[in-house]
Amino acid sequence: MEKHTVNVPDMEGFARPRTRRDFFKTLAVASAGAAGAGLFTSKKAFAQIGGTQEGDAGIFNFALTLEFLERDFYQMALDRGVLSGPALGVVTNLRNHEQAHVDAITAALLGAGATPAPKPEFTFPPESLASQAGVIQLASVLEPTGVGAYLGAGPMIQNPVFLEAAGTIAGVEGDHVVAIKNLQGIVPPANVAFEQALTKDQVLAAIAPFLGMGAMPATGGPGE
Repeated sequence: MEKHTVNVPDMEGFARPRTRRDFFKTLAVASAGAAGAGLFTSKKAFAQIGGTQEGDAGIFNFALTLEFLERDFYQMALDRGVLSGPALGVVTNLRNHEQAHVDAITAALLGAGATPAPKPEFTFPPESLASQAGVIQLASVLEPTGVGAYLGAGPMIQNPVFLEAAGTIAGVEGDHVVAIKNLQGIVPPANVAFEQALTKDQVLAAIAPFLGMGAMPATGGPGE
């Protein structure tokens, strides 16, 4: 398959939103280049990451892709050697947690007779891996997206074993949000009473720029 470049917004566009409205604006900006090309529909993206399976299997394969995304980002950040002090310890733990989530979701899918989705190749903004600040900044967007994805998917899960696993993982992902806010110096770090549940399309809008999929042409990024 011919490879194409997926351009994503610079790190300024991935800064932690201050309000829920800003958060959804960030999701829209993140997918603007892809959506503008008219090729990266949510249906195509969902199929590419294993969402063609029905019911709980499709939901958990979607979750598996999110865990792969976070795991790979944190591993790349550790490999770059740009982290030190408390940030190094936090990101190491986050990487370990995401790997444990990958293993648990994979086992759950196999135990249910479903086929785990293969790991996609991810593309991250160069700035996100060039410095400790860049790593923390992108993590501050990835983690709330993960929480929102689990909250949005929870009511659709039928299998009680899958539901329990999703609830447990969502709680840990919420801890990750607080850990990143601590690194950002946000006081108090647990500063929201309710996290925002996200729909499948909203989550896809957030992660689409990181997926190097299919015949995706190079674009100039988000419009003016």
